[in-house]
Amino acid sequence: MKKSAQIHKALTIFAYTVMLTGMTLLLAVVFRYPQNHLIPRQMIPGVGICVIALLAAGALWNNIYSLIGKRTPLYLLALVIFGVLLYITALSRQGNENTLLDYTYVYRDAMNLATGGTLEYTDYFVTYSNNLKPMLLLSVWFRVAVLLGISPFHFVLLRNVLLVLLVVWACGYLTEQKGDCRWRFPILLTFAFLLPLWDMVSVFYTDSMSFGLGILTLALLKKAGSAKTNRGKTLWPVLAGAVTVLAIIWKITAIIPLIACTMILLWQREKADRHVILSLVVSVIVFGVGLQLWANTYDVTRKAAVTANPVMSWVALGMKEDGSWTNNTELVEQMYQFSTKEEKQQYCVEYIRENKADFFNAEHLRKKASYNFANGNLGASAFLNVEQNDQTLIWEMFSPWGSYYWRTSQLCYCYLVSVYVLLWIGMLFSLRKVIRGQNTPSLLMICQLGFFGIVVFLMLWEASGRQLYNQMPGILLGGVLSIDYFWKNLSIKPRK
Repeated sequence: MKKSAQIHKALTIFAYTVMLTGMTLLLAVVFRYPQNHLIPRQMIPGVGICVIALLAAGALWNNIYSLIGKRTPLYLLALVIFGVLLYITALSRQGNENTLLDYTYVYRDAMNLATGGTLEYTDYFVTYSNNLKPMLLLSVWFRVAVLLGISPFHFVLLRNVLLVLLVVWACGYLTEQKGDCRWRFPILLTFAFLLPLWDMVSVFYTDSMSFGLGILTLALLKKAGSAKTNRGKTLWPVLAGAVTVLAIIWKITAIIPLIACTMILLWQREKADRHVILSLVVSVIVFGVGLQLWANTYDVTRKAAVTANPVMSWVALGMKEDGSWTNNTELVEQMYQFSTKEEKQQYCVEYIRENKADFFNAEHLRKKASYNFANGNLGASAFLNVEQNDQTLIWEMFSPWGSYYWRTSQLCYCYLVSVYVLLWIGMLFSLRKVIRGQNTPSLLMICQLGFFGIVVFLMLWEASGRQLYNQMPGILLGGVLSIDYFWKNLSIKPRK
């Protein structure tokens, strides 16, 4: 083995060791300190049963697929049924904009612009400019609905449901290899069993509007790579570029899978189609600049450039306690004392410097990890009128006052943490493969690195269980691939 290859292998082993160690520590915290007042000794067996069930289902599905084959019409029918059920269930959530205060501001002012009115909450948007462009984009969706003479809620809900279906398709398409598409149906089921999805799809806030956009971009780029004509090699990257820009605007964490993909392909020295890459880059620049120029036509955008909270303010929010907004209101109130972004930036830098010892405190890291990753509800409760029963099953499941909240929290926790465990198993087998001088599937590596990326990000950023929601497509995809990888690496392999 050449020296360069030895160095490459050693660095890969080191990277996997770091990820596996971090994942082990994260699982230890998640198991010991679950959110929603769940009892660890009850949850650990539940997660174990769920992991065993998922692994067994993967083995069973291998045998079923060997018998029935692709059956694409059945898959498409299942996809349509899932979409219809998702839409019908979400119809009961109309009026959920009167819940999370940030969402209320975004929703109402988007509707104001769509109907020819003026902004009511200018002070909010010139302070929290991260929600300004999402509000402007949402106003466009509302305006189209108004022009068509249909309900804005029903119209944008359709957009969200179609996005979910596109992301499900994207995950299945990414797993296809030489016509083998055995995992697309199990992937569809993993989304169907993601209970918070049934509530969050009706929310037109940044988390749900950016759901899986990074994964969708990867699927579009795969389409571009497999295109046989120059037209296809141009069209698909242009679409991927547009989706990338939208992901950045809705919620920048949505592009984490794209960043992970870039890093993995560079590390593996994969050759990329220059025409595809050039088309993608040009598309991102054109759409990005175009949307920025459009946003600048609004006075509030120009004001926000001078007065908005800087990026560092969200890092500062995560420095103490559990890193959440609720437990750091002192910092939030202090930020209102400054009138310019430069003053706020200077204060945040000083605040971080003064509290860096608190950040590295083990108790702080433990609380923050638990807050971010040990809540299987993924923040769905934030979009319910929690004290007002609207007589829907969703309210009963996700409201702390609901009849099924305790059971729903248990199910969501067991499901989410079981996927964490599957990712951990995949990392363990990947490390073993690398030590033996063998390669790990690129897509699995992308999902693993993407999950590690969101973990690092949320440990540095303001803590929020909702931040994990738009990453769930990549996490679920990684879980399914880990099941496949588990069986492939055992001496007894169910695959024919």
